[in-house]
Amino acid sequence: MKKYITCLLATFIFSCKSVPENQQITVASGGGVTGVWHEYTLKADGQLLHKASNVDSVEVIKTLSKSKTKNFFKQIEALKLSEKQAGEPGNMSYTVQFSERKKFAHKVQWGDNKMPADSVKTFYDGFMELLK
Repeated sequence: MKKYITCLLATFIFSCKSVPENQQITVASGGGVTGVWHEYTLKADGQLLHKASNVDSVEVIKTLSKSKTKNFFKQIEALKLSEKQAGEPGNMSYTVQFSERKKFAHKVQWGDNKMPADSVKTFYDGFMELLK
């Protein structure tokens, strides 16, 4: 019985692992006629930020729950962006990036003509749903 409780407790502790505070997810789109880029960054604390390339300030859009934040970080880790090709920008370009300060930055970029893997596009679309 003790082994069972210890095992259950260990499973609970490891499943509650938080997202490292320096990690972030950035999804962006831009180009076209205006050339303006819109960048949305999800921080480990759940803050969702917006930065437009034609404005100097960063705006906090909302703060996600811990579980929703953790879910997005699990999804982006599962994408294994480091193993995907960077892609090529187009007239309108889109990016998904997973980074941790100076440790790593894995980025996939694509244009209208050349779509990324379905899993990356699905992640991008799901992330953009947060903005609605």
